[in-house]
Amino acid sequence: MEVKELWTDAEFDEMGWHDCRIYSLQFPNKEFQLKLEIDYIFRWEKLPDGSFRFWVSPCELVFQNVSGFKAEVDFKNYMQLFIMELKRDNPHPSPNGQVTLWDYEIDCDNGRICFTATGFEQLVREQPRPIGPEQDLGR
Repeated sequence: MEVKELWTDAEFDEMGWHDCRIYSLQFPNKEFQLKLEIDYIFRWEKLPDGSFRFWVSPCELVFQNVSGFKAEVDFKNYMQLFIMELKRDNPHPSPNGQVTLWDYEIDCDNGRICFTATGFEQLVREQPRPIGPEQDLGR
């Protein structure tokens, strides 16, 4: 399986982040970017024995022009973080009217991350490779 190297918010409806592991989160910086290091699952395959194989790539997911950042994550009993769903809604113009802002919500198994951003880019660092039964590369 081969995939393109760069994905953007224009392809949001084609993408899905369910069960993607988050390894690190770089809080919004002076460029107003929020960066997540993730393992992105490009394909799920059910094998004849009923088990699954996952085609996974290490990726960098970067949101631009982030504001209103809020995070509530509880690592009390479990020190890993997986995305259950990444949602966006409420498109609205920026105060100067030059760009569209979206409200993003990343629902995780241990909490939630919410913010507003103009969009994102997801950089594929390596082509997907098959793994299983795990869904992450364990890096």
